[in-house]
Amino acid sequence: MGERDSLTASDITATGDGAQLWLFTATIFIGATLLFLVQPLFAKMVLPLLGGSPSVWNTALVFFQAVLLAGYGYAHWLMRRLGQRNQIIVHVGVLAMAALVLPIGVASGWRPHAGTPPALWLLGLLTVSVGAPFFAVSATAPLIQRWFARTGHPHAHDPYFLYSASNLGSVLALLAFPFILEPALSSHAQSIVWSIGFGVLAVCIIGCGAVVWRRSDVASSSPWPNAMERPNWRQRATWMVYAAVPSALLLGVTAHISTDIAAAPLLWVIPLTLYLLTFAIAFARRPLIPHWLAVRAMPLALMILVALFAWREPIGVFLPLHLLVFFVIALMCHGELVRRRPGVESLTEFYLFLSLGGVMGGAFVALCAPVLFNTVFEYPLSLTLAAALLPSTTPRANRGDVILALVILVVLVGGKIVASGLGWQPHTFVVPSICVVFTLLIFARQTRPFGFGLCVGVLLVSSAYALTSSEVLWRGRSFFGVYRISESGDPTNRSLVHGTTNHGGQLMAANGDISPTAYYTTSSPIAEVLTAMQARGIGQRVGVVGLGSGALACYRRAGDTWRFFEIDPLMAWIAVESGHFELMARCAESVPEPVPIVLGDARLTLTEEPDRHLDLLVIDAFSSDAIPIHLLTREAVTLYMDKLAEDGVLMMHISNRFLNLAPVLARIVEQAGYAAQVAFRKKDDIDEETDPTGFPARWVLIAREQTTLDGLALGEVWQPLEAPSEGHVWSDDFSNLLEVLRWTG
Repeated sequence: MGERDSLTASDITATGDGAQLWLFTATIFIGATLLFLVQPLFAKMVLPLLGGSPSVWNTALVFFQAVLLAGYGYAHWLMRRLGQRNQIIVHVGVLAMAALVLPIGVASGWRPHAGTPPALWLLGLLTVSVGAPFFAVSATAPLIQRWFARTGHPHAHDPYFLYSASNLGSVLALLAFPFILEPALSSHAQSIVWSIGFGVLAVCIIGCGAVVWRRSDVASSSPWPNAMERPNWRQRATWMVYAAVPSALLLGVTAHISTDIAAAPLLWVIPLTLYLLTFAIAFARRPLIPHWLAVRAMPLALMILVALFAWREPIGVFLPLHLLVFFVIALMCHGELVRRRPGVESLTEFYLFLSLGGVMGGAFVALCAPVLFNTVFEYPLSLTLAAALLPSTTPRANRGDVILALVILVVLVGGKIVASGLGWQPHTFVVPSICVVFTLLIFARQTRPFGFGLCVGVLLVSSAYALTSSEVLWRGRSFFGVYRISESGDPTNRSLVHGTTNHGGQLMAANGDISPTAYYTTSSPIAEVLTAMQARGIGQRVGVVGLGSGALACYRRAGDTWRFFEIDPLMAWIAVESGHFELMARCAESVPEPVPIVLGDARLTLTEEPDRHLDLLVIDAFSSDAIPIHLLTREAVTLYMDKLAEDGVLMMHISNRFLNLAPVLARIVEQAGYAAQVAFRKKDDIDEETDPTGFPARWVLIAREQTTLDGLALGEVWQPLEAPSEGHVWSDDFSNLLEVLRWTG
C-alpha cells in the first residue's frame, strides 16, 4: 500500500512538473508571438503616412528594439529590487494599464508635417500608439525565465532553453503575418486579434505568478557549471558587440533587398524571421546547426558575397545569397552569445546587455548612418565588423594582412583613378574578376579575424568605388533614400539616380538646348498622352506626384496650370536649387510662373486639393525601383479619380524590374468600373538614333469612360488593360507581393 502511494505521488510530481513546463513555455511563446505580430502590423498602418519609404520599417524596428531594451531593463529592476510576490503584483498592474490603450492603431490627430524630421515624428507616433502594450509584453521572456528558475522544476537551473521557445514563437508569428493574417484579415481585424492575444498572455502570466507565489521563499537555483560567476564590463561589452552586429546587418540587408522591390511586410519579415531563427537555434538545448559549423561556414559564405557584392540581378540568385550570408553571420554571433552566457543569477542582466547591443546596432543603421554617410556605407561596414568577430585565439592583424589591404586599395582605387584619367571605362566583368582573386587571398586570413575584417572592409569599399561611374557630380541622402547625380557623353547627359535606379534627367545639346531623357523623352508614352491632352486646348490642369529631376516640367505650356507633389524636400532642392538640373526653369522659359511644389505624402496632400478639378493626374513616385505600395491601392485610386474632372485622365507609371503591377491596377479598375489602357514600351521599340536616351517603360492610363480614352487617339503601343482571372484587389488593408513578384528580374 505504501509503495503504491509512493508511486502515485511520484507520478503526480512528474505530472505537475510537466504542466509547469508547458505553462511557462506557452507563456513565453505567446508573448513572443505578440511582440512580432505587432511590428509589421503597425509599421504597415503607418507606412502610407511617410511615402512608403523603406526607412519607415528600419526606424520602427529601432523603436521596437529600444522598447524591448526598456522591457528587459524593467525585468532586471524587478529582480534586483522587489521580492517574488511584489514582482507579480507590479507586473500584473503594468499589464492592466497597458490594456487601457488597446486595440492598437494610429493615434488620432497624428499627421506628419513638412518641417518635422520624419524619423523623430515616427518615433513619437510609435510611442503614443503602441509603446505601452509593447513594453508590457517585452518583459515576458526574461521575467518568465527568471520565475521558472524558482519553480523547483528539474530544469530550473537551465532556463535559457526557454528563450529558444520565445524566438520560435517570434518566427511563427512573422511567417503567419504575410502568409496567413495579411491575406485573410484587415489591419483593424488583426488589431482586435492581437488585443485578444494580449488578454490570453495576461492570464498565462497570472498563472505563472500563481505557481511561484507559494515558492517565493525558495532561493534561486545555482548557476550552470563553468558559467561566469559575476560578469565584468569586458564580458558585458562582448555581449553587446555580438548582439549589435547581427542587429545592424538585419536593418542593412532589409533596406538592401526592399529598396528596389517594395517597402512591404513580406520583405521586412523574411530577414527578421531569419534573425530570430538564429536565436532559436543557438539557444536550443540541442542546436539544429552546431556552433562549430556556423563558425566554419561564415568566412566562406561571406567571401562569396563580398566577391559578388556589386551584383543585384537576377533577384532569384542574389536575394537568397544576401539572406544566406546574413543568416550564417547572425547564427555565428548568437552562438557566441550562448557560449559566453552567465549563470542564472545574471540572466536578466545578460538579456539587458544583449538588448542594449541590439538597439545600438539598429540605431546606428537607422538613425546615425543617414546623417553620417551619403551612401549606404553601413551595410558593408557591418559585414566588415562581422568578419572581425570570428572566434580566434590570435585575433590581431599582422604585417601580411596590412600589406594585402594596401595592395587591394592600390589595384582597385589606384586603377580606377588611372583609368578615369585616360578616359577608359573598365569592362563590366573586370572589377568583379579582380575581386574574386582577392577574396581567395583574404579567405586564408580568417585565423586572424582583425586582419580578415580589415581586408574584407577594404575590398568592399574599394570595389564599390571602382564600379562607381567616374562622372558622379554629387551625392546626397535623406530619410527617403540615397541620391547621386552623374554626367556623361557628348551631348551632355546628366542623370539622377535614386538608390540603384536611373530616374532620368536632362540632355544638353551643344547649342544649350535642354530636353528630358529616360522615361520622359518626346517619343515616350507619357509624352504621347501629354500631347493628346494639350490638343484639347489651352487651360489644362495637371498634377504630378513625384518630382524627380523635374523632367515632366518640359511639357508645360503658357496658360496651363501645373502642380508637383513631392514627399522629399531634398528632391525639391535637387530639381530646383542645386544647379545640377535646369529642366524646371529652362524647358518652359515661355511660362512666366514657376511650377508650385507641394511637399508631403501625396495621399495626404492630394486630399486638400479640390475635387473634380484636374484634367490629368500623373503618379510617378518611386523609391529607387520600388513604387510605394500605398499609392497603388483601391483607396488611392479612388482618391485620384475624385480629383479628376469628369473627362479627366489618370496616368500611373508602374515600371519595375521585379514586380508586374499591371494586374494590380487591372483588378482595381475592373471592380470600380473604370476604363484603362496599358503601354509597355520595350527596349526594341526605342529608336536609338532618334531617341538615344529613351528607357523602356510601362504606363497605365485610367478614365471613367472608355470614350475619354478613345478621344485621345493614342498609338498602337496602348492596349486594353485586362484583369487576370485570379488574384485579389489591393487595398490599404491588403496587398500581396507574392502574386506579382518576378523572381527572374
